[in-house]
Amino acid sequence: MKWIRILGLVVLTALLSIGGTYFIVEKNYEKETSKIIENELDSSLKEDDKREFVSTVDSSFGGESTTHSKMIDEWTSGNEPFVDNLVEDVIQQMAHQKIIAEEKEGSIMITTERIDILIQMVEENKDKYKYYQEYLDILKRWKKGDFSTVDDDHNVLMHIQGTKTGSLAGLATGIATEEQEIYYIFHVFGKEVDEVFGSTEKRN
Repeated sequence: MKWIRILGLVVLTALLSIGGTYFIVEKNYEKETSKIIENELDSSLKEDDKREFVSTVDSSFGGESTTHSKMIDEWTSGNEPFVDNLVEDVIQQMAHQKIIAEEKEGSIMITTERIDILIQMVEENKDKYKYYQEYLDILKRWKKGDFSTVDDDHNVLMHIQGTKTGSLAGLATGIATEEQEIYYIFHVFGKEVDEVFGSTEKRN
């Protein structure tokens, strides 16, 4: 009789132990499964967000103007300066990074070094440029990180160039958001950036 009780207790303990272990394993499995589902759902939502984002900065017109970019990067004081309409063109192509327009003929990535080089070139060769003051006004504002009138800057340069005034599709119709600019930099220049240089907040 005593052995039966002992055996019963052993069996009961074993059953409780197995049941408890199964319960704990089942709960852990449910938690892990729930985490996996949540992570997959988050990833799915993020992918949906990416698919839903449509940039109004059209990167399908033109690409990076590598020749002009290289010309700016290699220019040093004392070298032959760019001709007038090339200065207008490269500044305008730099503006493409930050504006909204239906068409863009070439783009040059904005860097502080390129802004500095162009300022130096224009200042050293003022007598060669009819619109040197307009160039300096734009470039010095950009050097401070102020791109709040970059759409107007772009259109002023188009007007100066004259030959492009008939192409309304190329006119800037607004300023890109930071998200749109990051998108443009990636698709046109092939560079991933977390933030962009300068503010595009409109100033009064």
